[in-house]
Amino acid sequence: MKDQGLRTVWPVVDGEKTRCRAAPAGYEVGNEASPRMPLLLLHGLGCSSDAWTPSLRVLAGRGLPQPAYAPDFPGCGRTRNAGGALDMDELGDWTARLMDVLEIERAHVAGNSLGCQAALALARRHPARVGGLALLGPTTGPALESFWRYALGLLLDGLVEPPAYNLTLLKMYAQMGLPRYVATLRHMMADDPLAQIDRVQAPCLVLRGGKDGIVPERAARELAAALPRGEYRELDSTAHAAGFNTPELFADATLKFLAHAEREMREADRELLAGG
Repeated sequence: MKDQGLRTVWPVVDGEKTRCRAAPAGYEVGNEASPRMPLLLLHGLGCSSDAWTPSLRVLAGRGLPQPAYAPDFPGCGRTRNAGGALDMDELGDWTARLMDVLEIERAHVAGNSLGCQAALALARRHPARVGGLALLGPTTGPALESFWRYALGLLLDGLVEPPAYNLTLLKMYAQMGLPRYVATLRHMMADDPLAQIDRVQAPCLVLRGGKDGIVPERAARELAAALPRGEYRELDSTAHAAGFNTPELFADATLKFLAHAEREMREADRELLAGG
C-alpha cells in the first residue's frame, strides 16, 4: 500500500536531521470526536517511525484538524546520532526539543513499548507540553516486570505478530545496530516510571493487546492504577504492535480518549476563567 497523504519532514534537533513521518492536518475542525491538538507517536526499542506507518495512514484518512508526527529517535531508523544512546529522561527532553523545532506548544502523545517510558518522562519533566497520553503495550523497566520476563515475552510475541511486522522489525533492528540496542535496553531497565508517577498529571489511557506476549495484563493494569489520571483498556485480537497490525482499533480507542480529555480541559479552562 502506498503512503498516500503521508509526508516526511526533516527537522534538525541537536544538530542532527531527524526523520519524522507525518500525517498532515485535514478539515475536521468541527468534529467533536477528533482531538484538536497535534499528536506525537513515539516508537519502541529497536524500532523507528516505520512501526507507526499504518497508524499514520489511518490518521491521514480521518482528516484530523492537526498533524500527527512519528519521529525516529536519535540513532534509530534514519535519524543519525554520533553520541551514545539516550536514557528515558533524555528521550523525554529530546522530544520536547523536537516539539520546539516543529513549533508545537502542546501535543497529545502516544507511545508503544519503550516509547511509553519516553512519553511518561516527557509528561513528568515538561507537563505543560502534554495534553493527553495513550500508552500502548507500555514497558516499565524493572518496576513491574523482570528482564527475563521481557526477554521471554519478546520471543512469545514474535510468534503471534504477523509476518509483515516481523520483517519490518528485523529491518528496524538492523538500522539501529546491536551496540545501540543493548545500550538502550540498559537504559530502559534502569528506568522506574513508578517512582515519580505522581508527577504525571496528564490524563492517560493504558492500552494493551489481548495477545501481547511482552507486557502482561497485570503490569498494564497496575500502571493504569498507579497513574493519577489513568484508565485501562484491553484491545482484543491484537498483540504488542497494535499500532502496526490493527491501526483502526488503535486509532478508534486513542482518538476517542484524547477528544474526551480535550473537552474536559476546555471545560476546566472555562471554569477557571469564570472564577477569575
